[in-house]
Amino acid sequence: MIPQIPNFRIASNCISKNLKFTLAFILAITYSFNTFSQDLYVDDDSYLYARDVVLFVNNDIRLETDTSMLYMRGDAQLMQDADIKNSDEGELSVYQNQTVGATEYNFWCSPVGVSVAGTAKANVAFNGSNIHNPDDDADLTNVVSTDYTYTSSYNATANTLSNQWIFTLISAGGYNGWALQLDTGSIATGYGFTMKGSPNTDNVLDFRGRPNNGNFSVACEFTGTDTDPNSGADDHVETLTGNPYPSALDLKEFLKANVSVADGGAGHPTISYINAQIYFWEQQATGSHYITNYQGGYGTYTAGDLTDDMDNGTYVEATFSTYDAQGGSNGDDVGTGADYGPNNERRFAAVGQGFIISSKLNPYNVAMPDGTEASPVGNEAFFTNAMRLYLAEDSTPGGDGSIFAKGGNAKKTGDSEKKEVIAMSHNGIDYQSILNNPTIIPEIKIHTHINNTFYKENLIAFREGTPNNTTYNNSFDALSPAQDLANDAYLISDDKNLVIKSIKYDSNTRLPIGFKANEISTRFSVKVFKLNDVPADVNVYLFDKDNNTYTDIKNGAFEVSLPKGIHNDRFEITFNNQSNLNVETISNDDFKVFENSGISQLEIHNPQLLDIASITLYDVSGKLVTKRIISSNERKHTIDSRRLSTGTYIVEIKLTDQQVLNKKVMISGN
Repeated sequence: MIPQIPNFRIASNCISKNLKFTLAFILAITYSFNTFSQDLYVDDDSYLYARDVVLFVNNDIRLETDTSMLYMRGDAQLMQDADIKNSDEGELSVYQNQTVGATEYNFWCSPVGVSVAGTAKANVAFNGSNIHNPDDDADLTNVVSTDYTYTSSYNATANTLSNQWIFTLISAGGYNGWALQLDTGSIATGYGFTMKGSPNTDNVLDFRGRPNNGNFSVACEFTGTDTDPNSGADDHVETLTGNPYPSALDLKEFLKANVSVADGGAGHPTISYINAQIYFWEQQATGSHYITNYQGGYGTYTAGDLTDDMDNGTYVEATFSTYDAQGGSNGDDVGTGADYGPNNERRFAAVGQGFIISSKLNPYNVAMPDGTEASPVGNEAFFTNAMRLYLAEDSTPGGDGSIFAKGGNAKKTGDSEKKEVIAMSHNGIDYQSILNNPTIIPEIKIHTHINNTFYKENLIAFREGTPNNTTYNNSFDALSPAQDLANDAYLISDDKNLVIKSIKYDSNTRLPIGFKANEISTRFSVKVFKLNDVPADVNVYLFDKDNNTYTDIKNGAFEVSLPKGIHNDRFEITFNNQSNLNVETISNDDFKVFENSGISQLEIHNPQLLDIASITLYDVSGKLVTKRIISSNERKHTIDSRRLSTGTYIVEIKLTDQQVLNKKVMISGN
């Protein structure tokens, strides 16, 4: 029984320095003599110091004055449970390293906001004043920092940061969506920002402010109109967000909460708010601030089977390209980023890590189950305390921890001692078991060497829970980044370009692979780069439909030179070197398509009960009208025709074995 006592006060200059990786609980208070009732109260001119521990607070924190401080040092992290925001003028202090030089970006998301006296139980916005410069970052007993000075020069110095590279990206359709904030801009809780690095190696920043806590959301809304036609995607938008808490963040839990129940998540029953993948920026040092000299790209994480907590998901490394003045690829692709697959597939984001999310693809072309068009989706993404965990940072590709950007973290940890990896949370997930015994996902990493200059990685994952091998499955598959490589290779499903494709392994599965060539003759060399936990008897071939040839890319390479253009219909990845002889070719007689004008309904009859993957309706000019993802062998399918104009339309019926049948139909317009 916990006795009823007044506010839990931290005595002046009290230091709490527990054994490494023990759990420090601040227990719930049931009574207070003051207006506030906090689980953790830090009085005027007082502080709590935590090193290499997790500080767990059940409800909220009150930091009374600007001399009321919480110091997180080494691998210390703050965890909170209840959705009660923190209060008052004091500050939490937590370190994070810049991992790039003065001409390269890190993507950030602040764990704190600007503390305000008298503001109770509210998250507060961040600005550049939250970033401080530690007097001695190598000494983890140090608690003294000074405000960082900002320069309007493009180059940071050893003691200043440049404010010319602090940008946000919110519901943006392309390069013009980046908004300059300088160090004075107010960035709301949960939104990320960019900032270039320092000439100091692994420069340490001290984030000081009111710690973020609880539930909130960030916008990621596509209106149906491409607002930046010269760059980016034309059918969705992107937002820079990140880990908004002073603890590690489980990206799988973040995606699960924002994906529909129908897709295996825990969000809306039928509508996923965002695409279930996350993009991480990586950049090579070039010594230049000119965008035309940048060399960088986006690594991709997807969560895998959302019903299996032990499935860490899948990560594909970034492909580096160079850029034109509008932020699009200019044709020179130059390398790849780090492979974080061995480090829990980059599932766990460290304090301060920023990343890109994308809205659902063009909702106006997606039909609801009743045949009507859906309302816009992809409005916002949600954060909750249930996504938080304690997991010390280990940003090495082959490590075992939460990850920030790339590079080492020696200054942050203060030593190079190998520690036991401990993971814990209040959300009911057994993270220790996940670290020690995750679900093994066999992976085939396919590398395409393009023009002998760079490699593009695509990944096929064997997941038993994959709903359908031939359709796009949110969270199981990952869309290619909206990086628009000039020359590219990608897997294809439902007319979407993928960098990750999950399948339930079947030797008869055939996966289309596409190539984009930007030159008169572009050279592609395709081979299996790495097999992770794939059975030895699994074969991998590339099938060329034009030449009717199979090439063993597990033990060799497929070589081809392609003319300028998009080549999406010629090649397939297969797991045997024979055509599927048991597949019967479909004909016009297998389907009946007509308008039932009496009830304003387009009907597609399937008397042979063939397995349909999708039904797509085009007008006579070839413009997409609507698309239905079916994955069914039902005898009858319908599309509401009340809003269709009079005229001829094309109905495209695609089967799960990739066969396609097109049929014309007249619509009366009644």
